[in-house]
Amino acid sequence: MDRARGLDIRPEDVATEEKRSQLTVCVVGLGRMGLPTACLCAKAGFRVIGADIKPDVVKDVNSGAAPFEEPGLAELLASVVRAGRLRATTDVRQATSEADVIRIVVATPIDEQKRPDYGPITRACREVGFGMRPGSLVLVESTVGPGMTETLLREELERASGLKAGEDFGLAYSPIRATSGRVLKDLASYPRVLGALDERSLEAAKAFLSVLTSGGVVVVSNIRTAEAVKLFENIYRDVALALTNELAHFCEEAGVDFLEAARAANTQPYCHLLKPGLVGGHIPKDPYLLFARAEELGVKLRLAQTARKVNDDVVRRILRLAREALRECGKSLRRAKVAILGVSYKADVKNPAGSKTAELVEALRRRCKSVVVWDPFYTRAELEAMGYPAALSLTEALSGADCIIIAVGHARFRELDPRALRGLVAQRAAIVDAAGVVDPARARGHGLAYRGLGRPKA
Repeated sequence: MDRARGLDIRPEDVATEEKRSQLTVCVVGLGRMGLPTACLCAKAGFRVIGADIKPDVVKDVNSGAAPFEEPGLAELLASVVRAGRLRATTDVRQATSEADVIRIVVATPIDEQKRPDYGPITRACREVGFGMRPGSLVLVESTVGPGMTETLLREELERASGLKAGEDFGLAYSPIRATSGRVLKDLASYPRVLGALDERSLEAAKAFLSVLTSGGVVVVSNIRTAEAVKLFENIYRDVALALTNELAHFCEEAGVDFLEAARAANTQPYCHLLKPGLVGGHIPKDPYLLFARAEELGVKLRLAQTARKVNDDVVRRILRLAREALRECGKSLRRAKVAILGVSYKADVKNPAGSKTAELVEALRRRCKSVVVWDPFYTRAELEAMGYPAALSLTEALSGADCIIIAVGHARFRELDPRALRGLVAQRAAIVDAAGVVDPARARGHGLAYRGLGRPKA
């Protein structure tokens, strides 16, 4: 078996596209972060093999068709596949046996008890171990709890391969710092945080990553620190959102418009109040990775845990606002038809992963006469496949609705005309703005009962 070159990479080995073309990179996991990672690697000149357990994803990639929407991805994927720089396979072992650098980008889900499920990434590491050659550099990029790479994942790699990390193969960790809707831009420009098992792994991983981002590489002293950085970033945002949601609640009762107050407060350089609302994406998931590790260490993360509870409570607040608005119309939630607009986890992105709309819909199904969902980024079939009671069009969703809940601030919803809505919805209808996209005065001026997160009551 030929020795892989990943552990011996130095800056001069990746200085030109021609030299990079002599190295093979395997990206394990072709999801929303893994596939863009593979494409950018191929764009830089590396030979890239993408490995994924889903045959349909592999088929799409090999045909040059993106299996999901992400700005710029379809064009880039078609280009690198056409150039012969990227191919995909379901055979992880075979792919890693050909690779010099192995990048693991497999998600860590949360189970029903909100405990991290390391099964998917553990199985991926086992397959990597069975295939990888001595001299390989393994770069873990999945979000995991601090200590998981050096213990659980390292042990799986060593057991399956019969090789020793730090001697026979390199091991490093660098979390992906990107968000849907701008993944390619973020991956190509954000600084990469990097920690490694030993100096040799660190130097090889730093040389490799340095050619893939214009933001440079931020080296930390060990892998545990690098793992913590990613979690700290999202927990910081979670805490900030919790503060925002609490202040917004105060504003609703105090007759203060939170959005106006926040704009003014944010002119102070040290203040950065966010917009209140449903928190989606990886932010609700990542804290639980840290909570699980903290529990093992006997550490209480009181503030972070309270913040998560505050943000989870927003769904109940939206239900309360809906009841209030309907009561103003002389109606009850139980007898109402409710139209929910938006299922993505954030505005103007087609990505439902981590969206809180599903929780909102489930709560409403138990409390009202009927619920219907619409989102401009999804077809009715796509929404129904996700378990939503979907409308064919916005007009159908709004027709006869007693209450409209705007769950996501898509630009399309900013264009809603309260005057036009009056011709579609039921007589004496309400609107609950959880995304801050509707002018309360205009809505009320056209006869709609209005409630909004952080917006004063009439």
